[in-house]
Amino acid sequence: MVRPALLLLPLPLVLLAAACSKAPPARSPLREQLAAADTPTIEQAARTCLADEAWKVDPVGSSSNGANVVIASKDGEETDVYVYPSDQFPRVTGGPDGDAFWICLGRLLPGVARKADTDKADEADKPPAGDAPPAAVPSGS
Repeated sequence: MVRPALLLLPLPLVLLAAACSKAPPARSPLREQLAAADTPTIEQAARTCLADEAWKVDPVGSSSNGANVVIASKDGEETDVYVYPSDQFPRVTGGPDGDAFWICLGRLLPGVARKADTDKADEADKPPAGDAPPAAVPSGS
């Protein structure tokens, strides 16, 4: 028979893992993309990502304690995305639950190229197998 106290044993580990996890805007490469982007670019990307997830985005937004706030609603629920000045960290807080918004934001923001993207670009630049590079033409006078 399992004692009820043994069922609670994993609870501290779960709480510790949750406490140590980072919010999406604090993780690479999104952290670097947010740091490099200007505020209007981040706001527009946030509006686009919210609209892509069927949120009705307020075209005006607001301001709160130095942050620009993008406000959106869906199915009676409201979400706010706070975009802070470039000297603050994290640069963006709030937003809807789940990772879809943050994935979209990382896709829309310019900046840090992902390793997979640069590998694909390198492969595209290579000549097809079997093709020899053009021979150098000697300059003769």
